[in-house]
Amino acid sequence: VMPGRAEWSAGPMTEKRPALVLHLVGTAHPVHIALAAAEAESLNDRLAGLLGSGEAKLLATADGGRIAVNFAHVATAHLEDVRSDANAYGAPARETGFGS
Repeated sequence: VMPGRAEWSAGPMTEKRPALVLHLVGTAHPVHIALAAAEAESLNDRLAGLLGSGEAKLLATADGGRIAVNFAHVATAHLEDVRSDANAYGAPARETGFGS
């Protein structure tokens, strides 16, 4: 486990469920985005640069979709290996769209 990153286990095998947590400028609550494993791995090396440049990127989500993030509006962001699918955009267990 990398320092500062958590893992959970539902049994003998550890299942990583990566998420990007965005703290947007002017909002009180963070946005959780369920990422595809390969996207999270790639984003781990690029996140600081994206925050610094403020560019927009399409990211692959865990449900096979894509989500656009404009990093110019992100105050801070981090990756987590544990997420709640009920609250993460792009999670396979979440309903489609932004409604309830």
